[in-house]
Amino acid sequence: MPKAKKKYATHVTLPSGRRVYVSGKTKAELNEKVAQARLESGAGVDVGNDVRFDDYARAWLKAYKEPKLRPNSYATLKANFENHVLPFFTGVLIRDIKPLHIQMFLSSISGLSQSLQKKCWHILGAILRTATENGIIMRSPISKDAGPSGDPPEEVEPLSCEQAKALLAATKGTRVYTFCLIALTTGLRRGEILGLMWEDIDLKNRILTVKHNKTFPSNQNDAPVTTLLKTEAAHRRIPIPNVLHSFLEQERKRSSSPYVLSMENGQSLTRASFRRMWSAIDVRTATEDRPLGATVSGGRNGPIRVTLDFKCHPHQLRHTCITQWVESGLDVKRVQYLAGHSTLEMTLRIYTHYRRKSKEPETAEMLNSASEYLVG
Repeated sequence: MPKAKKKYATHVTLPSGRRVYVSGKTKAELNEKVAQARLESGAGVDVGNDVRFDDYARAWLKAYKEPKLRPNSYATLKANFENHVLPFFTGVLIRDIKPLHIQMFLSSISGLSQSLQKKCWHILGAILRTATENGIIMRSPISKDAGPSGDPPEEVEPLSCEQAKALLAATKGTRVYTFCLIALTTGLRRGEILGLMWEDIDLKNRILTVKHNKTFPSNQNDAPVTTLLKTEAAHRRIPIPNVLHSFLEQERKRSSSPYVLSMENGQSLTRASFRRMWSAIDVRTATEDRPLGATVSGGRNGPIRVTLDFKCHPHQLRHTCITQWVESGLDVKRVQYLAGHSTLEMTLRIYTHYRRKSKEPETAEMLNSASEYLVG
């Protein structure tokens, strides 16, 4: 029979009087582990603890996040944790997590968007950081150089003036027209439009007050309309432009719902009803199978003509509106307020992008002039 490998073991007595079993394959390894155990014990770490990552992380959510976040924000964070962070570390003891495991985790989420990777990374970092603060581990296994990779999200391009007009012309008479017109003239976010109530609109004084919001948590079809806006800066008063004012006056006479956009039962839109509403744009957009000018079968109002040669998404309408404010000459602080941006940096990114794009022809002409000495 093969000779069993020798194992070295001992017990370390902690200041509390508790004894912790320590073992190693060699005497040197055993001595190193004993020294490490005494070092960690002296630093206040609960040496020999068997705290599992999933147990601690759930307690962390309840103690550190649920009391501080808005319900929808908490639901989104919890969903990201349960879908992308927890599966990798379930059943693992926190003290056993090493830098190698952190790199393996990063590889496991590399297929996600850069934005989602960063969110998962911040969740994991916060959990391990508080684990050190609570004496569960001596230091976080996350190294300074570690971090998510992935391509940055594509820059949102605003619709051109012609495209915005074409979108409104194509959706005239449909429910999505209301959404598009509000977004293109006020820059409201999707949740702010879905939560917009008639009580928020002062048609006499032509002021729209942003004070309601509707955000769908991950994997949920509905959510209540609340006064919990995305940030404090989202609370704002926006003058109603003439084109929107005329439309809202007519809509107010026809509406029996407290919401500006509602389902047939008068309730605010669910996620599914919003998607159905937005499909009125998709069906009017040209594709390989649906060429521009084609007629497709429609719903209640008969055949639908394909008139849009570009794709768009809800947030693009808000970005288009903000860009138009910039082009019209509104100063940056005023744009920041109207857009509900928390920081000036967010507004300046749009300013910078606009100035760079608008000056490209002028820059090209100057470069051509600077290079003429090479000809002739």
